[in-house]
Amino acid sequence: MRKDDLYIGILTGTSMDSIDCGIFSFNNNNCKIISFYEGNYPDDLKSKIRKNYENLKRDCVNNILHKELSEVYGDIINKTILKNNIEKDSIVAIGMHGQTISHGKHNNKNMSLQLGCPITLNKITNIKVVSDFRQDDIANGGEGAPLAPIFHDYIFNHNDKDKRIIINIGGISNISFLTDGINNLFGFDSGPGNTLIDSWINKKYNQDYDIDGKLSSEYSCSEKLLEIFMNDKYFEKNFPKSTSTEYFNDDWINSKLKLANSDFSDGDILATLTKLTAFSIAQSIKVFCPGCKEIYVCGGGAFNKTMVSQIHSEINKIFSNNITIDTTEKIGLPPKVVESSLFAWLAMSRVENRILDYRKVTGANKTSILGKIYSSK
Repeated sequence: MRKDDLYIGILTGTSMDSIDCGIFSFNNNNCKIISFYEGNYPDDLKSKIRKNYENLKRDCVNNILHKELSEVYGDIINKTILKNNIEKDSIVAIGMHGQTISHGKHNNKNMSLQLGCPITLNKITNIKVVSDFRQDDIANGGEGAPLAPIFHDYIFNHNDKDKRIIINIGGISNISFLTDGINNLFGFDSGPGNTLIDSWINKKYNQDYDIDGKLSSEYSCSEKLLEIFMNDKYFEKNFPKSTSTEYFNDDWINSKLKLANSDFSDGDILATLTKLTAFSIAQSIKVFCPGCKEIYVCGGGAFNKTMVSQIHSEINKIFSNNITIDTTEKIGLPPKVVESSLFAWLAMSRVENRILDYRKVTGANKTSILGKIYSSK
């Protein structure tokens, strides 16, 4: 099969549940899915990364895991291309994000560190690789996240009459507010997405995640504990705002439980963590996104029925008018593929030298071309 101008997006989210690899083409603000594959994240590699977070932050570039992850990426990409009978020379570039190891402020300076070697990936696939998107944004005074809103505007903002919100619920939740054109677009991280839920359910129930939100639906949210969660300083922060699993983690949960000084069942804590994601998203929309008419959800959280139902309920409390809430499938892209298509699109934007404006998203001080190109050709 010969297709012109195809781009690959590959990434591993903070939850490390899979390796997402998508092949896409872009034309007239439309994204066509050529292929999407959820590769298995090797358990031994996942375990080594989790056990070595602190060492990786200190010495990521020289760490063997830096190369090892790219080898896994390369294997998945080559197999996906072969399986779909795609000619390699029809692939223009791969947009590689990598595995976030650290993100936030260190010594009062923005930084973002991802595991993964674009040079290794280029050698294995013999395809041009575009990477280091967050680092470019940080060099321009931004926080390096979220990167999704401008892509959301490109692909989902086809009707300027509707104020549309795209909620991406991965490890962290981010919100894109799409209004009447790029000048009024903005976005931010609202807080935790699946990360606290996944961490808790893994520790207490030996599951990777709460399938369909079924387990949390069997327990009750503690309003006392939810209030303590929501009193965290991050939720009071103004735009621009981004966060990571480095902030919202097991230590964060334990510190809040200590403040509560009460006994809660493991199930009720799970239910409260689920409600925290839904409630913090709804409160962020209330503060930053007045007049929204449509809300569409993507990312792994879109499949947590309990969480999505809670978002719907909280939104209805805030807005008197009837707000449409659905997944991004309704407007063109299945929830699972949105993030990999983002990095394919960022790769295309870099290859075409597109100037992107993240000033109202990450707080960057100027427009810029994001990403570095790695190619031996």
